[in-house]
Amino acid sequence: MADKFFKASFDCKNVVDFLKKKVEQFKDLSPLMKVARVFLKNTVNKNFETEGTHTGEKWPEWSEEYKKWRLKHGKSGGKIMTLDGHLRRDIRAKSGKDFAMVGTNKVYAALHNFGGNGSLKRNKTMKKREFMRMDDVRKDELWAELYIKAEEMLMEGAPGK
Repeated sequence: MADKFFKASFDCKNVVDFLKKKVEQFKDLSPLMKVARVFLKNTVNKNFETEGTHTGEKWPEWSEEYKKWRLKHGKSGGKIMTLDGHLRRDIRAKSGKDFAMVGTNKVYAALHNFGGNGSLKRNKTMKKREFMRMDDVRKDELWAELYIKAEEMLMEGAPGK
């Protein structure tokens, strides 16, 4: 009995061409950075909403001195870090082909975020209230969203789709 051979061939030119296009596409990460920008901005907004972090960690309460000051000035209610809402409204997010960022140019923002001694008239020592914080859980969630977007970008226009 003669040996029978089966020969299969595959022209992978389409796949190679597709991958070359994807390498070029991934030189501009704007779509991924847009996902990151929105995620970062939402994280900061959520921190303001929850007065802490999404994991339940809360910012320190107002000092008694500050509570008295607010009462005296007709601002007894409200959430922590939202006296007039200027800081939260001034949070800006930007992204480009290789970066995503969130921040503010308010001079007093760092004092609120990191705490410390400052020149605030109402409170000489500010407790740390990290509105710009992103913990490991949120970082993992960001990576998951970036992975999903990258997979969408990779599969877009794939041969056989």
